[in-house]
Amino acid sequence: MNAADKVLKEIVADLESVLNKCGVMYHIFYRAKSGLSIKNKLEKKAETYRIEGKKMQDLLALRITLYFTDDVELVHDYLKNLPNFDSESVDAAEVDKFCPKRLNLVMRVPESLKGDIQVAIKNTDYPDLIDDTYEIQIRTILSEGWHEVEHDLRYKCKDDWTDYLEESRLLNGIYATLESSEWSMLTLFDRLAYAQYKKGAWDAMMRNKMRLRFADKCLSQEVQDFLSNNTDIAKKLFRTKRSKVLKAIMEKKFSYPLTYDTVLHLLNHIEVRNKELADLEIPVLRSDMDFLFGVIE
Repeated sequence: MNAADKVLKEIVADLESVLNKCGVMYHIFYRAKSGLSIKNKLEKKAETYRIEGKKMQDLLALRITLYFTDDVELVHDYLKNLPNFDSESVDAAEVDKFCPKRLNLVMRVPESLKGDIQVAIKNTDYPDLIDDTYEIQIRTILSEGWHEVEHDLRYKCKDDWTDYLEESRLLNGIYATLESSEWSMLTLFDRLAYAQYKKGAWDAMMRNKMRLRFADKCLSQEVQDFLSNNTDIAKKLFRTKRSKVLKAIMEKKFSYPLTYDTVLHLLNHIEVRNKELADLEIPVLRSDMDFLFGVIE
């Protein structure tokens, strides 16, 4: 394994650890730029970079593809608040126009990996024009496929599209359809979760409300019985904000496996704060939740 691949694999492993702990559904793709790719890019831009004092920032790059569009903001905010965040390129949404939007972040390589990345940079043809940073793109899983097609068959083949503005507009229209579908999917799962809440199907309510990779299959019978006997508390749990809970998990570095019971107790500790429900937590979890989120009186 060369130095660049070593650095990239450690960066990806750290990020996967965080995303796994908060349970969001995702895939990560990553690559270290090849020597030929570096040469092709910098042969065209070397003089401009030197004049403007710029450097290539994507020797290492990774892409996070998230299943649900409401997780994009969650992951974006988390990365922006890391101490090694450098800069970002974000396209604002336009009311009357559908087109692909950039959400790219540039991060500085952690100090513990600086030696390895410097070795990787020195082994290129342009060591003076490559920065010790890496790039992260954030996308949804539905838009990912569109971007791949667009990149390979339009972006790289611009001459093919020069006289075909209508066809280019239609390709963007497909993107618009996918973006609308992403929001429709959120609405669908919200409706399903509500229907399961009304039915008293607590496992299904949790599964479709939270949309996480749970560590087990269902709530304990004790918790299910509590919800069935305390529907007012179940209603409050249903109305909690999913994003608030996931953000707290990331920020507080909560490290327990996300079982159905644990996630429900997180909802309770962070928003509902019902003492009877908290009394059902195992002692070690109760102690840590009290420390992280405050004692429920």
